[in-house]
Amino acid sequence: MAKTRRTRPAFVQRGRQALAWGLVWVLALHVGLSISLETWLPVARDPEYGRKLALLRQRIAEDPQRPLVLVLGSSRSGLGVRPAAFEPRPDPAGRAPLVFNFAMTGAGPVHELMFLRRLLAQGIHPRMVLIEVHPLFLHQQSGYAEENWLNINRLQRCDLELLARYHSNYPAVHHHWRWSRLAPWWAHRFTLLALFEPRWVQQESRPDTWTRLDPDGWLPFHREQVTLDEYGRARELAKKEYARALQSFHVTSVPDRAIRELFDLCRRHEIATGLFVMPEASDFRSWYPDSAREQVDAYLAALCREYQCPLVDATFWIEDALFSDGHHLLPAGANHFSQRFGREVLQPMLARAGLPTSPAADVASKRRTKTSR
Repeated sequence: MAKTRRTRPAFVQRGRQALAWGLVWVLALHVGLSISLETWLPVARDPEYGRKLALLRQRIAEDPQRPLVLVLGSSRSGLGVRPAAFEPRPDPAGRAPLVFNFAMTGAGPVHELMFLRRLLAQGIHPRMVLIEVHPLFLHQQSGYAEENWLNINRLQRCDLELLARYHSNYPAVHHHWRWSRLAPWWAHRFTLLALFEPRWVQQESRPDTWTRLDPDGWLPFHREQVTLDEYGRARELAKKEYARALQSFHVTSVPDRAIRELFDLCRRHEIATGLFVMPEASDFRSWYPDSAREQVDAYLAALCREYQCPLVDATFWIEDALFSDGHHLLPAGANHFSQRFGREVLQPMLARAGLPTSPAADVASKRRTKTSR
């Protein structure tokens, strides 16, 4: 007697087809989001970087012929460097340089190198880069490494080769990064919700801070003033974060290699460079042992001699009342610092690099060129 072939019920076949198509759509959504995060939606991957990049592109698009001057640095520069205070904004027909604040929270030499590499890869080529040196990021060991600020979910593929040379546990970074790309909806859930449905995200998880950036990348402190009690509490937090590292301060190999690679990258691309140190309040400066300050000064002086780079130490420029915590400037402090920086530092650096120093200087240069013809 021949065996009869048993057929599966139709609803089982339909169920399996629906499951297969569901998996296909899930995979497509994951791949599509991963590609979007790498290309046209960087603000969802890294809100601070993405918003600054969008603002920079807008400013360049206003007049693509203007030479670009980038400020790279930490939150000290992010809060303290206000390009609009350097010079009156030029007429769009002029050719005064576009100065843009591309400083990032927690950025030291490794991050500064990483961000400049990204911008160059995207076709953004500055004529000059002003590099902040945060003294504490010259000492990266025993829990004070710059990599502690690294958010692996925000990395681009092009960053991995760099971190392979600078991160102390690169295999773990690569493993985490791969999983964040395989599950982008989970890795970036808070930034995606904050972008498209902010009401569903708790206030402390929203990246709203970066919506306060001005058109030139400056992030003003969220208050015009702080009380003495508020200043004292913030100063104590800063002391817990930095004072112990200063007691054992010495320049370590990772930041030294990164800042030299940054200089070499600028040389290859014919980008003029300048180094600067942001202001600190008197109580913050008191935490430095004499040996630490001497090492910072000696290291920076030797570095600038080697690379023929100007150095500006603005540590003592600002009075204590204009800080929020001893090393981050309030808006009034940012204005005061930026006006002096533009007048005493930026203009001489631009002249040395052969760039126009102001709209009036640029117009005069054009007139001289026409006359010579």
